[in-house]
Amino acid sequence: MTKNLIYENFNHMKFLTLPASPAIIPFVNTTLSLLRKLTPTKNTLSEKTIRLTSYDDELITLTLYQPKTIEKPEKCLLYFYGSAYFMKQAPHHKKWAMTYAEETSALVIVVDYRLAPKHPFPTPFWDCFEASEWLFSNASRLGLDPNKLVVGGDSSGGALAASVTMMRRDRGLPNFASQFLIYPVTDARMKTPSMEEFHSTPVWSRRLNEMMWSLYMQEKPSMDWKYAAPLEEVSYDSLPPAYVEVSEIDPLRDEGLLFADALHQNGHSVDVAFVPKALHGYDIAFNSDLAQAFKKRRLAALRRAFGEI
Repeated sequence: MTKNLIYENFNHMKFLTLPASPAIIPFVNTTLSLLRKLTPTKNTLSEKTIRLTSYDDELITLTLYQPKTIEKPEKCLLYFYGSAYFMKQAPHHKKWAMTYAEETSALVIVVDYRLAPKHPFPTPFWDCFEASEWLFSNASRLGLDPNKLVVGGDSSGGALAASVTMMRRDRGLPNFASQFLIYPVTDARMKTPSMEEFHSTPVWSRRLNEMMWSLYMQEKPSMDWKYAAPLEEVSYDSLPPAYVEVSEIDPLRDEGLLFADALHQNGHSVDVAFVPKALHGYDIAFNSDLAQAFKKRRLAALRRAFGEI
């Protein structure tokens, strides 16, 4: 039903899909780790890693990308990559992180939070919250303006980013200047029209979404459900403005739009980007015409978030 709707440059992505079985996770993660290691760092950027101690005394790895020509970047994007809560970073995550750093002259920090099924909710959330605490505590030492800190993520990383802003608000902590959400997960109920329509689409489908939630939410949560599924929040007051990007042929499309509307209805500035004929994860094809077109849109959103335009 959807094959003729997909942007023509993405025909090869029709074959990029996973069986909805946890048995494939070790193979997928081994492959992703290898491919990411083979992705070179741009010679215009420095790359270094920092390890934080988590709330339960484990280690969280942060990867920092910064233009070599800038000693004090002032601006920072703290980024939680899309993983469906069970997949490691992919090569395109590194490419986009480097692009954001290079094109906006900002520090970009990518968080390697722990993954399900070994580490279900709330561990990934707490890892990301801990990374946000580290960033605010070390902003001055890193040469950052605390008013130019942005949090973002794609897919499940978008849910983590939105949830971290909610926790920071709920605890009365300094919060991010803006949210940068790329086709975000926001709702565990899976009752939207797009979730019903795109049951078996390439790359991401309702079936995979069901597996994701079953691995992430293994037990009744010991904390508020909204920190896993931000659309289940009751009050959207006092949250940062947002850039929300959604793909047309994506089961997550409508929950992204609903989250954007919830922010807008509560008086927050929201920039919604609707990517026509695009699958979830369309930007895996980094050099495609559509990904490059929306790269400009993303960079403009980041510059606005940093107070530059």
